Amino acid sequence: MEITRTTDGNAVMLSVSGRLDALTAPKLAAAVGQIPDTADLVFDFEGLEYISSCGLREVVRAQKKTDGKGSFLIVRMPVGIEDVFRMTGLFERLNILS
Repeated sequence: MEITRTTDGNAVMLSVSGRLDALTAPKLAAAVGQIPDTADLVFDFEGLEYISSCGLREVVRAQKKTDGKGSFLIVRMPVGIEDVFRMTGLFERLNILS
């Protein structure tokens, strides 16, 4: 998995590509941990090929980190990844533009 960070003012975009699973979820957690709680956080999932329950957990943790302080958004989610979010009920709970 690769993560590319882009910053524009108070907004931070993390572009995630590859597989987000038990082996790579800590890398996402570390990247999110470096972002101020008050930042607007955007995940760009265009290059994401696979997400496991561990990956989903880190996405939810990232959303909770910004809850009430900054905003949270997921953009450019591939259909297969969107299916996983829909099956778990997270598609309706998170702010997602697919």
